[in-house]
Amino acid sequence: MKRVRTGIALLLIAAVSGMIISCDRQKDDPLPGDPVPIVLTLKQKDIVDSANKFAFDLFVPIVAEKKGSENKMISPYSISSALSMVLNGAAGETFDAVRQTLRYDGKTLQEINETYQKLMKEMIPVDPRVTMEIANSVWVEKRLVVKQPYIDALKTWYLAEARDIDVTDPGAVDMVNNWIEEKTHDKIQDMLDDLSPDLAMLLINAIYFNGKWRSRFDAEDTRNKPFYITPGESVQVPVMYQEENFAVTHTGDATLIELPYGQGNYSMVVMLPDEDVSLASAAATLNSNDWALWMERLSNGTTEVHLSLPKFEYEYKRELKDDLTALGMGIAFGMGADFSNISDQGLLISRVLHQTFIRTDEEGTEAAAATVVEFEFTSMPQTTVVNINRPFLYFIRETTTGTIVFMGQVVDPR
Repeated sequence: MKRVRTGIALLLIAAVSGMIISCDRQKDDPLPGDPVPIVLTLKQKDIVDSANKFAFDLFVPIVAEKKGSENKMISPYSISSALSMVLNGAAGETFDAVRQTLRYDGKTLQEINETYQKLMKEMIPVDPRVTMEIANSVWVEKRLVVKQPYIDALKTWYLAEARDIDVTDPGAVDMVNNWIEEKTHDKIQDMLDDLSPDLAMLLINAIYFNGKWRSRFDAEDTRNKPFYITPGESVQVPVMYQEENFAVTHTGDATLIELPYGQGNYSMVVMLPDEDVSLASAAATLNSNDWALWMERLSNGTTEVHLSLPKFEYEYKRELKDDLTALGMGIAFGMGADFSNISDQGLLISRVLHQTFIRTDEEGTEAAAATVVEFEFTSMPQTTVVNINRPFLYFIRETTTGTIVFMGQVVDPR
């Protein structure tokens, strides 16, 4: 293996929605088997390919930012799952913009929802050595009159929990944060600092992943070794080592190696740029078409590899409004947003928060992510002002029978 001189671009693609939890693990895991095929229709496969295109279109500019030395990580599925729930409430040009941003051009809402439901049912329990837990929720502020068909769609296709929230409640932020922490095994904490007084609704997706390597590293082989954060600067980090058969291919300026978890339905693909290629340059080559080609190459077989991989653990948090605007979703954040399938009250998306966590060691990988889509009223629900400052009539009645007991007028309250 060439000496590591740049960081590692990690693409961890997670799955599905609703609160689905794989079966309880036994203390002694079964031996890994072979990947269990999940059969998709052509339309469903096309939607997954479109979601992968969105993933790379979102990820590449993030990596290319000037602050490229920062550890970064996103969960494309968490984001696209949350935005697919948004799509169910959008109408008109806003629907078209969100669908185009997700790269679902030409796909019907029914096809999109059915694909997510298919993934939800089959990807979660597929590997007994991998724990996958996914939760969706919709939080409706007390002033929002939400349309029931929208809530029903989220419950049906995304198994979303429907909850009420009062933005004036001092404990509202803790309530939301506690929900996210519970669904991510406390890996995503304190995601929200506050809630806007104009809050109308929250859509939240949370993912927890814990996968054990198919071929685990021996902790006794882990040594502190140099990791080159720049060509001329190295730091000492714990580096794992093993000699095993892995799938490897070369892209032209980087090496790809696939490290399976469990029976192989899930894997980590590591992209290591060549020594004379920067991480940003390698990341710039990422796109869904080449990715599909590289994954096909990796499926052709394995070769013996002497693998050195650093242990790593970090968190990452990002506000995605600018990123999604750049991909074509700007209308959803402005006064022209049309979310009339959610409510007849005017709504816009005020922010999309995304937070991730990952830890990789000798046993495997633990990762979590959460996405929060915050809706606000385009104008605050109006408080009707009635200023009785001139002569008026009044009536006193018994309401159940309609009987008028008194009636009168006031010309001069004195």
